[in-house]
Amino acid sequence: MGETYSKEDYDRFALDYYATAQGHTCILPDVGVDESLLKYSGLDSNAVLQAFSKLQVGIVPGYVERLGSRLAPFTSVPNAVGLGALVLSMIMEICIKSLPQTDKSYEMFRRVFGEEKASSVRDTMSEYLRRHRTFINDNERLKEELKRLEAQLSNHLTILRNSLLHDGQMSTRGFKIWVNGASFHIQMLLHEARLNIQAGKHQSEYVHTITAAIDLYLMDMDRLLAEYKTYKLSDTKIYPHGICYYMYSCFNSCYIKNSELNCRVEHYQKPDQPCGPDGLNEAFMNVIFSQYEPIAGLKSHFVNLKNNVPDLINQHAAFILPT
Repeated sequence: MGETYSKEDYDRFALDYYATAQGHTCILPDVGVDESLLKYSGLDSNAVLQAFSKLQVGIVPGYVERLGSRLAPFTSVPNAVGLGALVLSMIMEICIKSLPQTDKSYEMFRRVFGEEKASSVRDTMSEYLRRHRTFINDNERLKEELKRLEAQLSNHLTILRNSLLHDGQMSTRGFKIWVNGASFHIQMLLHEARLNIQAGKHQSEYVHTITAAIDLYLMDMDRLLAEYKTYKLSDTKIYPHGICYYMYSCFNSCYIKNSELNCRVEHYQKPDQPCGPDGLNEAFMNVIFSQYEPIAGLKSHFVNLKNNVPDLINQHAAFILPT
């Protein structure tokens, strides 16, 4: 007779399996908001940018000259906050590496899109970065590009969301692209509002529009997280596997496998632990979705943006080229 376990037992066992998974990131879902978007989305984005640039002055030979040539003829860039700070950080990244400016040279694009061959979300984000760089000191033209490309990105995100939810196309990469595309789109809305408010428009109409957009993304997030969890339950398994050395020495080991990435790690069972029942797999996934920050913190990122919309759109600090 096999042992029976309660839900509380499985929850307790799952914590131990989760501890094993934390040492092997290929087991855990990579769907979080990219570090660059996180760094430059808060109220301290200009300070983060200034600190990053100051650090490069001391450690990267020729950095000031290369950055100066990228920003010439300007020595000061307005609205170096939020999306403006993110764009400048990417220009700095190119200067540090002394690479041609293409979307493939941006670390954020590599982390978010990986080897994805065709992505309309990537193409629109990439095009916006190029247009922002071109019109970095021309607010009127930049507003036109923001209006055009944020609508385009919104449409592409809707198509991607529907594909993930309704067309059987759910995947870790697809969900990660949607998450980061949605975060980037909110930054576009915030930056467009900044420029329009500085041109004399009223703040209240933009606060309502942006908070409504974030609420819609939060609703989408609930549905996508539920679908993604179902998907991960089907492709992440805890299971026993027999191993034999020569013909007499055989024993069972317990493994955690992420089939999507073809990643398998061994878990060292404690004497009272099961290996593989559906109840354990479900409890393991519950722990990941409630405790693994890149997933557990997804909604809080969007909520924090929503709570700070009035302050975010009133930011306009400049970036001064270091000398």
